[in-house]
Amino acid sequence: MSKLTGKTTNVPKKQILELQDHLKRALADYQNLEKRHQTQKQTYLQYANQGIINKILPIIDDLERAQNHLQDQGLQMVIEQFHQILTSEDVTPIKTKDQLFNPETMDCIEVVAGPKNQVTKTISQGYFYHDQVIRPAKVEVGSGEKQSPSATAISNKSKSI
Repeated sequence: MSKLTGKTTNVPKKQILELQDHLKRALADYQNLEKRHQTQKQTYLQYANQGIINKILPIIDDLERAQNHLQDQGLQMVIEQFHQILTSEDVTPIKTKDQLFNPETMDCIEVVAGPKNQVTKTISQGYFYHDQVIRPAKVEVGSGEKQSPSATAISNKSKSI
């Protein structure tokens, strides 16, 4: 007897089991959809700032180049504030100093005399965003050859000019 209508129904037990199975599957599909949606939402929020960060990085590079030339204390404070903001957004610099060349995180701009496959100079700082490379570091890499004395003298003269 049905509780709602007060009438007796003759629904086969097999049909009831099938409907229960369909209901369980639909519920499981819905729960999986909710989980997938939540994961996608978290990923979207995590990377929502990447576009603006990519636009800010070249400005920070310009400020750092100006600071290398001017040696201004106020400008240094502004640069440090930018770096603090980047750190708070989980943007971290790629370590290149005294590191072996890593093609996954670095772009080799030039091969120069120096220790083989060792980064000799960082041209442009690279960055990670949530452990993903958003901008590879641009570096000079050693060829394994020692720099000749005449090349050192020429290099030193060009630096002083």
